[in-house]
Amino acid sequence: MELDLLTRDELIKEVHRLKLENKNLKIKNSDLWNNVKILIAKLVHEFKTPLNSIIGFGELISYKTDDKKIKEYIENILNCSEHLLSLVQNIIDVSVHENKTMKLSYSIFNSRETIKEIIDSFNEDIQYTLVDKNICADYTRFKQLVFNLISNSIKFKNGEKINIMTYVENNFFCFDITDYGEGIDKKDCERIFDLFIQVTPDSKKKQLGSGIGLALCKVITDAHKGNIGVKSKVGEGSTFTFKLPIDKGIT
Repeated sequence: MELDLLTRDELIKEVHRLKLENKNLKIKNSDLWNNVKILIAKLVHEFKTPLNSIIGFGELISYKTDDKKIKEYIENILNCSEHLLSLVQNIIDVSVHENKTMKLSYSIFNSRETIKEIIDSFNEDIQYTLVDKNICADYTRFKQLVFNLISNSIKFKNGEKINIMTYVENNFFCFDITDYGEGIDKKDCERIFDLFIQVTPDSKKKQLGSGIGLALCKVITDAHKGNIGVKSKVGEGSTFTFKLPIDKGIT
């Protein structure tokens, strides 16, 4: 269609038609994506039973044998199975809770002790300054949130150290984690918390991630009525920050 030959009224009608067509395409794309996520959630749920069986029988074999080589092989199998089971559970969590509020079980715990325990579970050069503060949140989900952010920073730190800082600001508990890796392009920062999105240009590093962990972090912070974001510069690294309200009657 030659747009320069259209009258003003015809041009307005064409614009409206294109807008309507674009709206319909977005609706179809959204419906398709929702169906894909439902299918994925159902499939990964079916993976849990055989994975739990592998872990169970692996632990039994390890207990029954004294052969060091066999124990080493079984340990590798168990580690890989546990990692895969964790990914499966993350997919289920995101798929189930992405469009509705995640149910939380609040309790009061010490943020410093909890985060220090998670940091110690990683064999990495992680520097930290942690505020000694009791907070009220879902303990399991909080640990999942911190663990996922540390795991993400480790994948992309390019051999450099990681810095973690926690503090209280305007009655919010704040957590900053900074890596000094390749960084993220500004246009990608807005979509990095979307499900299955990986923005690193390094194909090898893409293989390390699943595009699930950060999406789950957003679900968890949203459920707590908090927020999460990232500031980054290509070639200099990234800082991920989450903030959770701590006004649940504790000071």
